[in-house]
Amino acid sequence: MPDTDNQANENVAELQRRTRELLRAQQEAYVAAVKAWREGLGKGPPPPWPKPTPSEVMPNPSELVEASYAFAAKLLADQSRFMEELSRAMAGPDKKK
Repeated sequence: MPDTDNQANENVAELQRRTRELLRAQQEAYVAAVKAWREGLGKGPPPPWPKPTPSEVMPNPSELVEASYAFAAKLLADQSRFMEELSRAMAGPDKKK
């Protein structure tokens, strides 16, 4: 049985490692695209832009970061709740003495 537990733990760790690698790759690609876009802004005539939203309506970068962290915290809480419920479901009914 310990070998099975160890293999399961290794499989979970491998899945987590691959997921983090995938997320990192996506984040790096996104940052690279934003950098390329910013560098290209000064080249050539600007495209016709729609009328911008007033700046007082738009969040500033700090607010965007705070909102992103708040969202991540909610996702983590949801995932924790899910894992607890899944663990209880997998454990089966409580045995009465």
